[in-house]
Amino acid sequence: MQISPFRFSGREIRLSLWLGAAALSFGIFIKITSELLENEVRGLDSLLLAAVAQLRRPWLTGIALDITALGSLTLVALISAISLFILLSLKDRLAAWQLLLASAGAGILTGTTKAAIERPRPEDITHLVQVSGFSYPSGHSLVSASLYLTIAILAARHLPTKTSRVLLFCLALVIVILIALSRVYLGVHYPSDIASGLSLGAAWALLLAAAFSMTEPRVS
Repeated sequence: MQISPFRFSGREIRLSLWLGAAALSFGIFIKITSELLENEVRGLDSLLLAAVAQLRRPWLTGIALDITALGSLTLVALISAISLFILLSLKDRLAAWQLLLASAGAGILTGTTKAAIERPRPEDITHLVQVSGFSYPSGHSLVSASLYLTIAILAARHLPTKTSRVLLFCLALVIVILIALSRVYLGVHYPSDIASGLSLGAAWALLLAAAFSMTEPRVS
């Protein structure tokens, strides 16, 4: 009698991928945070901020202001609301819960981490926008990574080809990275702030993707 090899279902493969990527992203966040607490990132942060200051141009500042708005509370709330409406109209309640948790959880993670670290905003570069609160991690980066990555994960289910799904994820990544870079250009965050925000936001989105993938029916 021949014993058939053990096969993983599509759900189990996706769960492993989501969890692995989430663990990697969270590990990056922990690494950056530990180096920050040991005061090992200050020199590199200052060097990169000085380089960014040399790149400032009036036309580039206008673009940065437009891009950074995509991570603002107003637009994030609006995009979340529109996406929730679309998901509920499609009767996809689980996806709606996933998106809601991605947005709300990102906000909670931002507030608690900022309060725990209490890093002041950069003082060695002129701020081109008015901001308040602590610097670490970048809230724009964290919330954008969580929201736009989650939207890409949910929308990819409705795309017919692998190429279109890859393009969607690439578009989401480009948007998130540009938002993060705009915060450094505008002088309101250190590079380590946006790196930590991106990694923690991505980790949260990927962890939710893993959790909700467990609700999918198993296909043998």
